[in-house]
Amino acid sequence: MQIKRPSRKTIMQMMMVILAIFIIRAYQQQDLTTGLVPSFSSQTLSGEVISSNPMPDQGVLIHFWATWCPVCKLENDNIQAISKDYKVLNIAIQSGSDLELQTYAEDNNMQLDNLINDQSGSISKMFGVKGTPSSFFINPKGRIQFTEVGYVTTLGYRLRLWWAGL
Repeated sequence: MQIKRPSRKTIMQMMMVILAIFIIRAYQQQDLTTGLVPSFSSQTLSGEVISSNPMPDQGVLIHFWATWCPVCKLENDNIQAISKDYKVLNIAIQSGSDLELQTYAEDNNMQLDNLINDQSGSISKMFGVKGTPSSFFINPKGRIQFTEVGYVTTLGYRLRLWWAGL
């Protein structure tokens, strides 16, 4: 049996798709905040006040998403798994009222104690977020170690948070 090699045209098309992905990612990440994490505190849907302060011994994830984002919904289980082991600020961007967001969270098995409703988009503007989902990995010194726009696997989150916590 002889394996057919891809044609030059097919290889060029694959390379163009990969290049397009990198260009889109670069555009989405160009205005994201770098350096020290912007300081803020906000009330979660469970009524707790949490802040962007770093943890002394581990990385922190600040995750921006929206109820209207299909990739965010696909990624939800990853975020919920990570939030069991790490501090996660799960920030919903312009996704309706607190009641609507609470209903969405309950329907999608989301924790309410780390869920912030950024109804006005003011927190996302502080971070320069243009696309969802967007994730910021904060090290113990309060610096943004990594940023990601788009889908990230649970392993990808764990590895970045582990690295940020070093």
